[in-house]
Amino acid sequence: MNDDAGSSVSALDFDTLRNAFKSLVAEGLLPESMWVDHAEEMVRELTGSRVVDPEIILRIIRK
Repeated sequence: MNDDAGSSVSALDFDTLRNAFKSLVAEGLLPESMWVDHAEEMVRELTGSRVVDPEIILRIIRK
């Protein structure tokens, strides 16, 4: 696993993550209490890094 704080998410990957996240929310599969944790896990899986930029998470979960 990569611990590099510089791991980034491309615009295309971000758009894909945000759309997948929004679909889960719209389908009622993800309660609001789990939004941050789930978004962080999605980014970790994509980047392979344990360090996740909180700004990316806020943008993913933004209503």
